[in-house]
Amino acid sequence: MLKRLIDSYRCIVRDAVSAFKDPRARRKAEEEATGLICGDGPKTITSAIRWNGRQHLDWSSDYKLFSRAKWDHEGLFSPIIERALDNDSGSEYVVTGTDDTLIRKTGRKVPGTAYARDPLSPPFHVNLVLGQRFIQSSIMVRAGGVGTQWRAVPVGFVHAPPLKPPPRATPGQIAEVKERRKKHNVSTFAVKELHRLSSEVNRFSGGTKRMIHCVDGSFANKVYMKGAPNDVAIVARGRKNASLREYLPPHLRSGNRKYGGPLPTPEEILRNKSIPWKGFRLFIAGKWRMLKYKEVPSVCWPRVAGDKPMRLIVIKPAGYRLRKGSRLLYRQPAFLFALNSERIPLKTLIEAYLARWEIEVTFRDAKSVIGVGQAQVWNKTSVEKAPAFMAACHACLLLASIQAFGDRRADEVFGALPAWRKMPQMRPSVRELVNLIRKEVADEAPVAFEEIKMAS
Repeated sequence: MLKRLIDSYRCIVRDAVSAFKDPRARRKAEEEATGLICGDGPKTITSAIRWNGRQHLDWSSDYKLFSRAKWDHEGLFSPIIERALDNDSGSEYVVTGTDDTLIRKTGRKVPGTAYARDPLSPPFHVNLVLGQRFIQSSIMVRAGGVGTQWRAVPVGFVHAPPLKPPPRATPGQIAEVKERRKKHNVSTFAVKELHRLSSEVNRFSGGTKRMIHCVDGSFANKVYMKGAPNDVAIVARGRKNASLREYLPPHLRSGNRKYGGPLPTPEEILRNKSIPWKGFRLFIAGKWRMLKYKEVPSVCWPRVAGDKPMRLIVIKPAGYRLRKGSRLLYRQPAFLFALNSERIPLKTLIEAYLARWEIEVTFRDAKSVIGVGQAQVWNKTSVEKAPAFMAACHACLLLASIQAFGDRRADEVFGALPAWRKMPQMRPSVRELVNLIRKEVADEAPVAFEEIKMAS
């Protein structure tokens, strides 16, 4: 029998808000978690107040929840990590990922706001937009096991503002800020988050599960790769022209010699016909597909990982056409570098990295459906905690879907798909989950709900 989504959501939120020290703030956080998910867009604190029917009462406690209430980021996401590990399919590996995202802002004086490159701008013309940089860590959960889709459950959402020189700064102050930026950037924030996530996974799993952490090419640098824990396998996308060397075991090193001879670049290995292609089938994008790859077992990338041995994995582009005569899509190969992964099967590493794409799906849902970053707050503490709280609500919603429905879409709950949908939908979308929670809350108190809608 299928459970009610709102009951599972409230149960998970109740565990997460245990991070609040004050019982009054804890109750307010539970109320706010429902209002932020169910409220009308834009997803501001005002919309949560109106959904909860408190528009005619004092609003100060809702804003003080993020500016003055005592709670920390780690305590908020710790119960979510525990539940995400409990809902995993029972594998001996935990697949995690990290990526950064830009939340757009319109006010230049909002704390932590700076100009950054617009990721949607065309490659021939870079556009700049105002925004706040956040780093999200996620645990990939596949509730149905092999043959089902992954879910990227957010387990961390950290504000990573750039350092700025003070107004009318002297040349000496500007030079000092530039020097401090080397130790205060997105990669240093991400390394700190990785250590936190690794310790939490080890604590909740009892050290029985190995962590595979996947990142994109922006984190394939010496700050991140050298600062990663030794017990965490890192899979990162690398450059096609990376300068590689042979791995030299420690007992063969003499003097200052740390590397073997030079190796071909990843692009040259891709074109080398003497290295045969290997392949296997895996479930990705809703289908079982054949993937072809090449492997070079022990290489060194001196500029990124120093003398640590890495595995180079070259993935052949899929290259398919949507219809006969259309242009060829997915023409670019992938070059993956795996660190601390000697005993992990190659298929597991590739499958883990392909699951990393779900982070991008989570970003889209978080911004367009959940409304992460839409809260209109100006307090320095609030601009960090409000988006993190909404990301935690997003994670609770995804875990509630796994707990209530096994992350499977049932027509009797969500309704039949429209006739134009040719492919079946295996899991419910985040928008469908939000609409279902709104309906279930409205069914609990229909009279109060109608009064709220009329007042709004």
